[in-house]
Amino acid sequence: MNTLTEADVPRSIPSTPILRWATFACDAGNRTIKAFDEVNRLHSVPSLVQFLGEFDDVHADRQSLICEYLDGNPDLLGQRWVVGKAAQDLAGQATFEGEKAELAPYLVLPMIQPLDQQRQIVIQKLVCCLPNHRQQDKAETIQKALTGLHHYRRNGELLTVQVRSVVVEPETLGAYRYCLSQRLFQYARPNGILDLGGKTGIAQIYTANGSSPADGRVIVPGSFDLALRCTKHPELQKLDFSPNLTLIMDAIATGTYVYGTTGICFADQFPQYRDAWIADIRNKLRIGWAKWMSDLGEVVIVGGAAALAQSLVEATTGRFKLCERSQFANVIGMRSAT
Repeated sequence: MNTLTEADVPRSIPSTPILRWATFACDAGNRTIKAFDEVNRLHSVPSLVQFLGEFDDVHADRQSLICEYLDGNPDLLGQRWVVGKAAQDLAGQATFEGEKAELAPYLVLPMIQPLDQQRQIVIQKLVCCLPNHRQQDKAETIQKALTGLHHYRRNGELLTVQVRSVVVEPETLGAYRYCLSQRLFQYARPNGILDLGGKTGIAQIYTANGSSPADGRVIVPGSFDLALRCTKHPELQKLDFSPNLTLIMDAIATGTYVYGTTGICFADQFPQYRDAWIADIRNKLRIGWAKWMSDLGEVVIVGGAAALAQSLVEATTGRFKLCERSQFANVIGMRSAT
């Protein structure tokens, strides 16, 4: 691929110094989109997207990013969209309700933040992740959509971004790298990562030399499943419509357990829903990791729903433990991809 030059920049974009990053990582999760760049900036917004019409007047803020695509990927030409809190307010599509690979350019491009007056960015390697990176068609969809030159407005600022290569890796790998860097594993034996995300949870065994055996991967219920359990609350069952799972997950994340603006509180039965969810996860791990259990060292729990698994830590007397930066462990480790 050719290097970005002034000839590549549309005349509408002022000539500015080119910002060059070796690696940019973006974990477009089902609940939040997380990004980590070369200058160690962590940024996250709710993982929802809403496509906008010509006359939609939507305002940007720290949790809402607006993009208008001008040139580059022909599939994106002329599209205008918002991700984050404003997309949620506009009843946008939650990522867990769609296909993450197809949504990737809409979720990732807004997360690329310029520095000061620099509006031209070259990213040597953009690292993304998928629950199952072996689904080659989905990995190729992401790579095709993001590789190359992109000209777009981000929150009103004109940008030219060149992505020279895209790496798609399994969702737990970045977290494993992060845990190694933080010396969270005490034993040189098979250890595990349990990533409790929104749509699904993924548990993966990593051997002492960092290998990830296929039979050491177990899919467990994510917080989406916990939200479904909460919809069984008697007061939510009385509604004339199906409860919005995003609002339930928001209520769990904030610890209010109040559904939207209805005043309905499901706190009284939440502990039993959570404990049943954790029991289901533990049973799936007991079966899926049966061959590893006798030699298993430690399992670090990461992901946006990690804090809800405290009872799993207690039940295993510390064999399972929470990662202090559970929400960002994966994306921080992704940036160190070789």
